[in-house]
Amino acid sequence: MSAAPWRVAAASVTGAYHAFRGDACQDRYRLEVTAGGVLIATVSDGAGSARFGGEGAAMVCEHVTSALKRAIGRVRPRPSRTLLLKCCRAVRSGIEAARAQALADLPPDAGLYDYHATLVGAVVMPGSGGVFFHIGDGAALAVAADKGRWVMSEPSNGEYSYETYFFTEGDWRRNLRFKLVEPGFDTIFLMSDGVTDVGLKNHSSGPEPYMPFFEPIGRFLAGAGREEGEKALSATLDSEAVREKTNDDKTLVWAQAAR
Repeated sequence: MSAAPWRVAAASVTGAYHAFRGDACQDRYRLEVTAGGVLIATVSDGAGSARFGGEGAAMVCEHVTSALKRAIGRVRPRPSRTLLLKCCRAVRSGIEAARAQALADLPPDAGLYDYHATLVGAVVMPGSGGVFFHIGDGAALAVAADKGRWVMSEPSNGEYSYETYFFTEGDWRRNLRFKLVEPGFDTIFLMSDGVTDVGLKNHSSGPEPYMPFFEPIGRFLAGAGREEGEKALSATLDSEAVREKTNDDKTLVWAQAAR
């Protein structure tokens, strides 16, 4: 039996603010590997100010993942510019489908703003690269096998640091960003903004990943089974050290191509 093309793990934990209020975690994620070995991962953070932010987050993760699975198919695709463009079109189609579902589900006294949620995701082939897609805050990080190189889709905020962008806004197309992931980057991290509070460091040139946070997590997950790894990842995200830095919900998705 051939080895699985990706090792994966993910966890979401409720932040102290929502836990104190008795609210559920508003983050959602989807993590899948197609029959052809393509990684598809999405993370969404439902806005705390939105009545149905968690539902909006679930919608956009579900529809974007489904659109990408349809576009890629079950066989291993050949890496090409055409494939990347097809994936970008599928992301847009998935967002449009999520917006349509939100509109269809609207209570009489609600608007699309009640489903506000961010989106960060990745579609990557082992050894062949892929693309990150992103609306709003959170981040996507790809780390090379030699550990010396990384590429990141960084958070995008509005005029003020506490503002961001959502898939439910009218100008979502303008705020949707894509970032190429070149071949050679074999480890992927996706995170909501509760994790960027801990995992990113701000410099004059912009945010950069704080590798002493990510590297131990990656080493442990690479040597653990998925159930064990996800249990440990949840404990890390809910640790006192992390809770001291942020009271937000936290989601972290990890994937590593087979070596």
